Amino acid sequence: MTTATTVPPQHVEPGDLDAFIGTVRSQIDDLDDALVRMVQERQALSRQIQAARVAAGGVRIELSRESQVLATYGRGLGTDGTPLATAVLRACRGSL
Repeated sequence: MTTATTVPPQHVEPGDLDAFIGTVRSQIDDLDDALVRMVQERQALSRQIQAARVAAGGVRIELSRESQVLATYGRGLGTDGTPLATAVLRACRGSL
């Protein structure tokens, strides 16, 4: 299991705290926007794969592939990775 990179606390003068928090929150907002875009792209790709499988007479969802995705998130994010992967998979494939 890997651990998240820890950023050492930054000393911020009390008068600069609001500006510092605003700057860092803006960076977090940018990351959240990027994550949303990536999940939307993943949804579109997942729909293509599902449609191709169904058109070929196969199943819409391949559970062995989902297990691989769960493992990837788990390795990369530790115990928080699996529930995040589950949410991403659900958003991209729909309910089982």
